[in-house]
Amino acid sequence: MVYKKLKELNLPIGRMLSYSKSEYRSANPRSVCYFNANVVTVRGGKVWHGDLDLTKDALALKTVAEDLGEIIYVLKELDCRFEDEDKDGTELITKAVWNTTQACPINE
Repeated sequence: MVYKKLKELNLPIGRMLSYSKSEYRSANPRSVCYFNANVVTVRGGKVWHGDLDLTKDALALKTVAEDLGEIIYVLKELDCRFEDEDKDGTELITKAVWNTTQACPINE
């Protein structure tokens, strides 16, 4: 359900922002990016993965969270991969770098 809503907002599973992370960051210096990020909810656990530019994508994540009536959490790549990805959502969210109750981040 979450992945379908995100796809409708141009955030398909496995999304890649650029073939070059450094080029993307150079072209978007004020953006807060997480490459190979994981999206987690308490009820669903890991529900999405891919590249996120939170400065640009936070609004879409907030829209989906509001539709679901649930907070969406963003985790770094290694905090929800391999042996960790099947953990309970309540355990995973403790490693979140951002969630949909927070302001849209921007590098100053």
